[in-house]
Formats: sequence, C-alpha cells, structure tokens
Amino acid sequence: MLAGGLVLGVGAAFTLAAWTDNEWVFGSTGGADGPGNPGTGIYQMQQNTFTGAAGAALWSDQETANGGALTFSVGAKDLKPGATVYAPMQLRAVAGSKAMVATLAEGVQAANPSPVNHAGLYAALVYQAKSGVAKADCTAAGTAAAGGTVLVPANSPLTTTSGAVSLALPAGATAADPGAAVDICFAVTLPSAVTDATLQGKNTIPLWRFTSITGS
Repeated sequence: MLAGGLVLGVGAAFTLAAWTDNEWVFGSTGGADGPGNPGTGIYQMQQNTFTGAAGAALWSDQETANGGALTFSVGAKDLKPGATVYAPMQLRAVAGSKAMVATLAEGVQAANPSPVNHAGLYAALVYQAKSGVAKADCTAAGTAAAGGTVLVPANSPLTTTSGAVSLALPAGATAADPGAAVDICFAVTLPSAVTDATLQGKNTIPLWRFTSITGS
C-alpha cells in the first residue's frame, strides 16, 4: 500500500485598488517685483575718478588695490608745509543694483616700496573727506561754501575711516539705469607744523577703501 501525501499551497495575493491625487507647488508667488522664487538681488557699486578724456567721468569697478587713481589739483607733487590739494570722485550703484549704503572703511599706505612711497611722508600728511561736494567745488573755497557731509574730519591721519558716517547710494529709476552719483571730495594737507627737511623730495601713495555690506 502506497502512502501518498498531498500538499496544498495556498498563496494567493490580493492588490487593493486606490485613487491617488497629487498637488505640486513651486516657489514663485509673482507680484510687483516679478516671480518670487528664491534668488538674490544685485548689490554693486562703481567709482568715477574723472580719468576720462579732459577729466570727464569714466565709471569702472576697482575691487582690488590700488584701484582707481584720484586726480589731485595742481601742486600735489610739490607740497609745502601748510598746502592742501583736492581730488574729486563719485560712487554710484550700478544699473540693476538695489540701493546700498557705503562707508569709507579703510585707509592704508600702498605697498609700493620706498622711496617712491615714503612712510614718513605718509605719516605726516592729514586729510578730510566730504560727500555732497561736486567736482567743480572740490577746492579750498568750494568745500567751505558747498557744505556737504563730513565723512572724515579735517586734519585726520590718512588711516582714518568714516566710522558710523555712511553714504546712501540710491538705486536707478529702472533696472537699466545706474543710481544717481554721489560726489566725494578728498583734501590732503601737509601741516604747517611739519618742518622735517628729510621729507623733501619724497612721494607717498595713500589708499582708501569704500565698502558696502549687505546682509548679516
């Protein structure tokens, strides 16, 4: 007699039907300023040191030292005790930039070696910087009459910054327009009290850095 075994395998699988509905969104809300998707604005300024033809405006970006060359008034290379020379410049926000706030953040002596860049003469010179003084008024009489805002007080060492005093650089009227130019006048003086004859026949190269910081 044969004994046989019968194995019954019960392995049936059941799939439940479902109705699925998805909703996707993307990061753009629209509005007066256009799409609101995450992005960054432009915050960029540029300078004019009037080095164009015949002293015309010539706007450029100069983000590394030594930067743009200031054009000082006649006599800058032949300073005598008590003499002051003047140099105008401008800053503005570039086309497409948001409004900015800038400060005169640093004053240093250029790295060019002596005797071209004499450390003693650099230390002896003092300066003043005012905003709101146009190129035509960047003179002894003009700076006194034009008013403006003192960024750095008269008779300050060349290393002096503007501290909390800032420059407002407005945005352009449209994205295609640069902002209105802000005038700045530098006045560099060899004080009358400087009588060190070893400073005769020397030159120095002061540098100043304007900075705008946006964000924390």
